[in-house]
Amino acid sequence: MGRAEARTAAQQLLAADVGGTYARLGLVDIAGEAIAVGFHRRYACAEFPGLAAILRRFREELAAGAGEAYPTVCVVAIAGVLQGDMLLNSNLPWQVSLAEARAEAGIEHLHLINDFEALAWALPKIPHAQMQMLGSGDGNGLRLPALLLGPGTGLGAALVIDQGGRPGVQPSEAGQAGLVANTPLELDVVRLLQARFGHVASERLFSGPGLMNLYQALCELRGVPPRLHAPSDLVDAADKGRDLLAAECAALFCRWLGSFAGDLAITFRARSVCLAGGLTGHLQHYLRQGGFMQRFLDKGVLSDTLREVPVVTIEHGQLGLIGAAAWHAARARGDA
Repeated sequence: MGRAEARTAAQQLLAADVGGTYARLGLVDIAGEAIAVGFHRRYACAEFPGLAAILRRFREELAAGAGEAYPTVCVVAIAGVLQGDMLLNSNLPWQVSLAEARAEAGIEHLHLINDFEALAWALPKIPHAQMQMLGSGDGNGLRLPALLLGPGTGLGAALVIDQGGRPGVQPSEAGQAGLVANTPLELDVVRLLQARFGHVASERLFSGPGLMNLYQALCELRGVPPRLHAPSDLVDAADKGRDLLAAECAALFCRWLGSFAGDLAITFRARSVCLAGGLTGHLQHYLRQGGFMQRFLDKGVLSDTLREVPVVTIEHGQLGLIGAAAWHAARARGDA
């Protein structure tokens, strides 16, 4: 069998993972349960007028760099929810119409799925050795149902479930549920955020922009002017001991996230919890200080049950591409 025939048998497709900040695109081969990412690129979303422009740029670089034909199937894992033809998302720099993107990119079969749904599809394919244990559980690997949470540009949440021996995915919009305060300080923060936003979704706090919302609220409560204006600046200042308020903010963020994760684990009766998203890696030091797990387990009569739930962190990397391809494979089998 020649190379072209082998690739056809392997169900080659284009996979994309488009978040609020970056878009990752890759040529993916599916052969049975194996998924391999080949030629791939990353682009800054703000540098392009829309999704189709990114897809066209990748096609140009694919032809120039790898000499490969452009697949007729493309699965885009993208932040937001598809309603009819339009994608609902407040974190992208442009609107997305599925029909327009398909026509402008010249792709016959273009599919849009939620980016965190795709990440959930990738979860069962991650070797356990690549998961960093945060606390609790027996460390014997992923057990379903598994809750996936990701604070990044927004807040993603999905559940990986068992469908008769095969994994399935239940996406959610848990990030849009109301933020719950657990301490007097958190109540004060919520009051300030309510005055600013009205409805305070959990995403208003458990995300990169949310980290800055929390910092600004703490500055107001402490009576000091904000001097940091980006999540990366805040984490850097906290890590280097240059700003005590930044360190307090990072620690409070992780404690509060622990409560939220514990609430969802109870709600879905999850047997594993996985943290992904851009902030997870940056805040590893604060996640491991103990406040996250303390609040995760602080659930009254269900605390002992949660002690049996392993909590791990994972690096995002190419998982969105792998997940988009896994969704396509499951859909072809009739499992998605």
